[in-house]
Amino acid sequence: MFYSKCLISRKGPLGTIWVAAFYFNKLKRSQVNGTDIFFSVDKILREEINDQTYGVLANLLLGLVRIYSRKVEYLFDDCSEMFFKIKKFVITTTKINVAPRAENLCTSITLPPTFALDAFDLIIPEDDGDQ
Repeated sequence: MFYSKCLISRKGPLGTIWVAAFYFNKLKRSQVNGTDIFFSVDKILREEINDQTYGVLANLLLGLVRIYSRKVEYLFDDCSEMFFKIKKFVITTTKINVAPRAENLCTSITLPPTFALDAFDLIIPEDDGDQ
């Protein structure tokens, strides 16, 4: 193949990306967080890698996409965890009266002072006596 083994070796500058392309499940969180996407793209687009085959470039880009996907997944997990912690904190610190007393329910209902049936325009069907 037409690629530099020192460039994509495990300890090389694009090693984590190469591992992500083929062994995605073996990546650790520290390796994913330690990968700089912008630096890696610049490294791929530089002159030293332009003589590589399209297959190698495709594998490197696949590794970048997988790392980016995992970074987004980690960010979503962290945000939802913080959301639930904040929600739990707010619920425990504020005293919410969940069930009001029954006597309060009766006094909270208000009726109008008068109820006039003449104000409604009701159509009453004629009873033919068939029922």
